[in-house]
Amino acid sequence: MPTTFEYKVRDRAGNLVTGQLVGDSELIVLQKLREQGLTPIEVRKANAGLRMEINLRPGRVKLKDLAVFCRQFATMVNSGLPILRALAILAEQTASKELQKILTQVRTDVEQGSSLSGALAKHPKAFSDLFVAMVRAGETGGVLDDVLLDGGRDDRERGRAAPEDQVGDDLPGRGRGPRRR
Repeated sequence: MPTTFEYKVRDRAGNLVTGQLVGDSELIVLQKLREQGLTPIEVRKANAGLRMEINLRPGRVKLKDLAVFCRQFATMVNSGLPILRALAILAEQTASKELQKILTQVRTDVEQGSSLSGALAKHPKAFSDLFVAMVRAGETGGVLDDVLLDGGRDDRERGRAAPEDQVGDDLPGRGRGPRRR
């Protein structure tokens, strides 16, 4: 199970940087830090103490966060960035703590040899079966970036009617229709 580790490192400019990183072991965290071009000085397990988080809906991620993730991931894959590096960057940058945990676990699974779709399938509360199947097809067909872009579009971009465009909205008293006086 992934654990949070606190670290002290030196960046390429020689500045001291501290932070936290989630990983299965200290060795994996050290490897991640080195991959980022950082020189580890100290890595140790973080003391959870009173900073423990209570999550009443584990595994749930907002659709908006998933859409942003899909678009950013597609851009990174399309530009030639390795999937592992893209997942690491997205896990660090997302505002959603739940998505951050999930992406860290997905990256670990992919590092250990799982396919991206297989790693995503382990999180059914965050990624639907349809999304996982689309990613699997994208991996197989070599069009992962296109599939991710499609997953990040909202209904209007796909040509479907958005809720405010539904039939009946033009009737009097139902939104945009003419008003009675």
